[in-house]
Amino acid sequence: MQIFGVWCGIAYLVLIFSGWALVAGFVPPMPPTTGADEVAQLFVDDALRIRTGMVLVMFSALALIPFVAVTAQMIARIEGSAGVLTYTFLIGGVGNMVLSFYPAVWWLTAAYRADRAPELIHLVNDLSWLQFIGGVTMYFGMPLTIMVASLCDKSPDPVFPRWCGYTMGWVVLVTVPDQLLFFFQTGPFAWNGVLGLWVPAVMFGVFFISTVVVVRRALLRERQSLLAATRAASAAPPATVRR
Repeated sequence: MQIFGVWCGIAYLVLIFSGWALVAGFVPPMPPTTGADEVAQLFVDDALRIRTGMVLVMFSALALIPFVAVTAQMIARIEGSAGVLTYTFLIGGVGNMVLSFYPAVWWLTAAYRADRAPELIHLVNDLSWLQFIGGVTMYFGMPLTIMVASLCDKSPDPVFPRWCGYTMGWVVLVTVPDQLLFFFQTGPFAWNGVLGLWVPAVMFGVFFISTVVVVRRALLRERQSLLAATRAASAAPPATVRR
């Protein structure tokens, strides 16, 4: 079950990016300056495609749950029991699940009725993009927790190596400028810009892939230790009982 939970991190990435980018066709993104009539026409012309892609994105929120659970379990082992870091990671994971699920629902809502006023579809589309791309502050709880956990783990064979902690720090630092997308409709900080979308999207993938690699490695290492201990116990001669 733990290995399954780890691979759910990759399943999450596949579902969210394939549903959002490939199936729904939101890549390249429509610019924030796109007019209401043009946005509304897109949701009329590609209604089935958008609905299908957003359903996949909603399933990605489901795939995220086991991944967050198993990673939080590993953090709890570092703390000795479920402590502040464990719950911070869990709540950050819930926040990321919300950020994945609700924009998809709103895009589905925009595509559900073709007879809505273009201004309403335009509003819902803005709401979806701004949260889906810009709502990263809750998500930051996950990489920041792993960064702190990697620095706190003094064991000889830590779950999260130091390189992983430093990587998580860079993931957050490089993604922070994404928050400027709320102030710009054109340029690199807009939701279709390099710093508004593409760099944060790459860092998002780096976080999940790095975490999957290190947690899977830790679980396999733990399994090998348990198997070695079991073999040693089986090979040991039976204890003699003195009368």
